[in-house]
Amino acid sequence: MLQKTYKKIQQLFNEGSGYLRTNDLLENGITTLQIRQLVDTGSVERVSHGIYWWLDDSRQKPKLYRYLETQMADSKSVICMTSALYLGGLLKKEPQVLTVATSRTDRSRLHLNFPMSRHYYAARSINDYVETLETPEGPIRYYSVDRSVVDCIRLRSELGEALLEKIMKKYRAWKKKDLKVYMSYAEDMGLKRVAEKYLS
Repeated sequence: MLQKTYKKIQQLFNEGSGYLRTNDLLENGITTLQIRQLVDTGSVERVSHGIYWWLDDSRQKPKLYRYLETQMADSKSVICMTSALYLGGLLKKEPQVLTVATSRTDRSRLHLNFPMSRHYYAARSINDYVETLETPEGPIRYYSVDRSVVDCIRLRSELGEALLEKIMKKYRAWKKKDLKVYMSYAEDMGLKRVAEKYLS
């Protein structure tokens, strides 16, 4: 690859905050063969299907790169459960496995370079109680803490009682909680009595 072409590609990635899609490169005259060369030589990382990150010692990935890359791979996805509780401030330690919700009809590929757990939600509730965290690299959609706590109760067999009780202890003491949202969503999910029990 010509040095001039390499510098052009590097500049494109710099303008894109380190991330670019295949279409961005193709529209700027970069060929699929050149993209493959960049991956093979370790100049770029293939983040997911059609998404790349420029590998450069002078630039580190954003702190929330896992959340950003998930949203890039599927803009309709929503960060959920413990990962949403981390983004919302209830949990201080970032979970090792990122949890994400997509509609049951969403067939977007989410093959990413980190541990992830995908949950399928009914289309009627996928966009309820969604908050957005704006970052320089792009928005991150995640469920509110109140909804996420109920989702943890709903999937408690998967989460485990020990972790759920830790979450509930933090939630009961959390000054920002909105019990109206908590109970409303719990009722929608048919979990009103269970949710009331976990509050006590």
